[in-house]
Amino acid sequence: MTDKPMGVCPACEGTTRKPVPESSRRYIKHNARWGHWGISGYLPPGPGPYKQDQGWEEGGTFACSNCGGQTMFSKATGQVPLRPDGTPCLHEYTVRKTGACVHDFDCNHCGFHYVIDSGD
Repeated sequence: MTDKPMGVCPACEGTTRKPVPESSRRYIKHNARWGHWGISGYLPPGPGPYKQDQGWEEGGTFACSNCGGQTMFSKATGQVPLRPDGTPCLHEYTVRKTGACVHDFDCNHCGFHYVIDSGD
């Protein structure tokens, strides 16, 4: 993510995965015809088999959105930059719209920066 000193992500504790939030559970459905889940990043707890329109299962996870999963085409790493006090950062961002579809994200604590271009 950066060339700064790194520490274990406090959001996922280094696992790169987080439990499915309550607000996302109703959107998770399996598409048996295409063999995938209808929501990006969901990983069920077991190997299946899964039925058409089967929903989420206890133990299913999403990629962590604090240690890399929040950036375009990146994967959660389990590592985050350290804050000035030496603790691993739980990011809070200031967002600036810099173009028609471009948004700059700057962490208020550690200075981590990334850009999202939605391409609309």
